[in-house]
Amino acid sequence: MRHIRKESSDTQRIQLEDALKHLLDCDESGRGATVESLAGALSRSRSQSAVLLGNLRGRGLATATGDTHHLTEDGRIYALQVVRTHRLYETWLARETSTPPEEWHRQAHKAEHHLEPSAVDAMADRLNNPRFDPHGDPIPTREGDMPRRALTSLASWPDRQAARIEHIEDEPATLYRQAEALALSPGTRIDESRHLDDGSIEALVENRRIVIPAAVATLIHVTTPDREDETPPDLGRLSDLPVGGEAVVHILAPSCTGAERRRLLDLGVVPGTRIRCEFTSPFGTPRSYDIRGALIALRDHQADRILVHSATMKRP
Repeated sequence: MRHIRKESSDTQRIQLEDALKHLLDCDESGRGATVESLAGALSRSRSQSAVLLGNLRGRGLATATGDTHHLTEDGRIYALQVVRTHRLYETWLARETSTPPEEWHRQAHKAEHHLEPSAVDAMADRLNNPRFDPHGDPIPTREGDMPRRALTSLASWPDRQAARIEHIEDEPATLYRQAEALALSPGTRIDESRHLDDGSIEALVENRRIVIPAAVATLIHVTTPDREDETPPDLGRLSDLPVGGEAVVHILAPSCTGAERRRLLDLGVVPGTRIRCEFTSPFGTPRSYDIRGALIALRDHQADRILVHSATMKRP
């Protein structure tokens, strides 16, 4: 389904493949794409968008009914391949590199237009064929199936009902960065949430109370957690451990990914490991921790991702 690549310039191909993704989004949500919706999605003029839709129709990738456009079967297969490439590449960046989360989408958008299906399938095999990307979005299979699940926006989730984050939209990027700064990621449990008057949500996350801005809450989709996912009452973060205090590792937070996660695991930061905070730098960070007999320096943002049990924690 990559005949666009052979017949078009790089710029035109990228625009057509981006248009295919927009039509897929519209079809998945049960509405047709229009010239106006495509113009808004791609930041193009109405005339440019009309030309793109015409090109897709001419290639047999889209059909028109009145003012709305839908993908043909060939168009859907092509669009799913582009989405599959994007989400698998993001998964590779998250698991295998130290690329910051806010960069995943931008780099994957470049890769999705250049990687061939055979290379994508090889990458999927290396990653053990994941079903969801780091944001919780389903990854289309090589057969063209899209996993589905019913999720609810955190913005409409009932107060005081525990939730587990399953998906976070990565656009707009500025809002996604706010979610990442709050250490929110798929797999994170949310307790004691309540809506505030301004639409934001106050919640207990890994036993730390935070406020999630209203705009960020709309990007987060949640489901009911399993009973075994309950947060232990004595859970804290290693960054809260005072000098001289000892803690036992509970787990690495879901927000700890990629090279950082691998490094911590290689250092022996696994469930049951005892850690002691030995001393801190004059500026407060990094701090030195005794981990399995070795002194390891960790900055607070790294220690934040290590969830521990301890009687000597100081609570925020």
